[in-house]
Amino acid sequence: MSTSSKVCIALSGLLFIIAGIMCLSSAEATLLSLAWILGFFTLLSGILSLFFYLRGFNAVPGSGYVLLAAIADIIIGIIFLANQVFVAAAIPFVFAAWILVAGMLAVVHAFDFKRAGYPGWHMLLIFGILTVLFAICSFVDPAISAFTITFMVGFALITRGVNRFIFLAGIKKLL
Repeated sequence: MSTSSKVCIALSGLLFIIAGIMCLSSAEATLLSLAWILGFFTLLSGILSLFFYLRGFNAVPGSGYVLLAAIADIIIGIIFLANQVFVAAAIPFVFAAWILVAGMLAVVHAFDFKRAGYPGWHMLLIFGILTVLFAICSFVDPAISAFTITFMVGFALITRGVNRFIFLAGIKKLL
């Protein structure tokens, strides 16, 4: 492996670590970045879906739903990009709602598993209840959701950067 390749891997690892630290240091900036990313990818998804529809899928029965979803994605993407502060403020609530639904489903599944005779049903119930409680806390104090999201993104970026350095150290064994 060339020296320039090693430098590129090390540099990418360092950039991931720096980005992770930046995410951990500013929840507001992280949420604004996520809002921009959501807006951009929603808009891009809508444009690509519209292109798919126009390139021949419009002849398929039920294709009107594809067109409707494409138009909705484009409009929502534009709204997200134009109102990043609003979207950033909404992200903790969306996260809390998502976690609430997931926790409630875990509780329901726990009782289904109990009826089916699965011995570990109680663990699913406990973690489902904990998930519901976390969601409720997130609704009561959206800063909890904002902190959690920021922590997850920041920590994931840092671990990705560290992985690059571990990869760099171990690549010698592969070559």
